[in-house]
Amino acid sequence: MEALAQQQTDLVAAAQAGDRDAFSALVRQHQRSVFFTALRIGRGDEQFARDLTQRAFMQAWAKRAEFRGEAAFKTWLLRITTNLSLNEQRRAWRHREVVPEPADTSNPPELGEVGPEAFDRLETKRARALLRDAVEALPERQRHVTLLRLYEDLSFAEVGAACGISANNAKVSFHHAVRNIRKNLEAKGVAS
Repeated sequence: MEALAQQQTDLVAAAQAGDRDAFSALVRQHQRSVFFTALRIGRGDEQFARDLTQRAFMQAWAKRAEFRGEAAFKTWLLRITTNLSLNEQRRAWRHREVVPEPADTSNPPELGEVGPEAFDRLETKRARALLRDAVEALPERQRHVTLLRLYEDLSFAEVGAACGISANNAKVSFHHAVRNIRKNLEAKGVAS
């Protein structure tokens, strides 16, 4: 574990010195987390997530000298991603662009598949959709904190650093998010 941390530190230092190969290695290590964070923030819009991922890494390269190591490099990247996403959403709102809803790609069971397992799959898909809708209905900060905490498995300190808030504020936002998700699900008749 310590060797991995040292390797990460060495890659970051080399990238800060202008080593493009080191930065490429960092991109390969973190592109999945950055993409899926952008995808979740962008409510499933894959093109938005691809564009945002590319812009996040371009900005990270341009601002690499500003990384001070106060948080993990991954956390710094996720903060860039979150900030770019928020800026893009504000720009879209100012210009009143309509962001299309992602298409539902779930396949209903074929008629020949009807049985207990088919109903279980439908119920699981329904539960996931209700949970996804409840998370999307959260206020912006609560939604970002929840996405980073649950999907990126970041500590509250890392979530706070990525969102530009304290660890305590991240905990409070997460607590309120969980409470709001429960209320939303209960209002839809889903037991908590």
